[in-house]
Amino acid sequence: MTNFTLQTDKKNGVFIIRSNGYLDENGGAILFEAVQKALPEGFQKFILDLSESPVINSQGIAQIIEISEIIVDEKSGTLAFVGLSELTMGVFKMVGLLQMGDAYPSEEEALQDLAE
Repeated sequence: MTNFTLQTDKKNGVFIIRSNGYLDENGGAILFEAVQKALPEGFQKFILDLSESPVINSQGIAQIIEISEIIVDEKSGTLAFVGLSELTMGVFKMVGLLQMGDAYPSEEEALQDLAE
């Protein structure tokens, strides 16, 4: 598996996180850290682009659940998921992540929706 990397961006008041590589516990911890840094900056809207992370293990899913709970439940923020494979979409539905945030086919569509 490839090493996990992360890229962040800020557009129209939305914090965008683009992951790349196998999203396991370590990758999830890196995601968590990025969100923890963005929250004190006042960001309430997040896009998690997973199109370059086709494989997410159970620990990675657990980290995404924790991140989602912080953004949506604790901070009353908004979360969008982009680039979910069919398998990942099924897992996200099963564990309730798609009740925390919506899935979008592209980052542009998510950004358009969240920036309104």
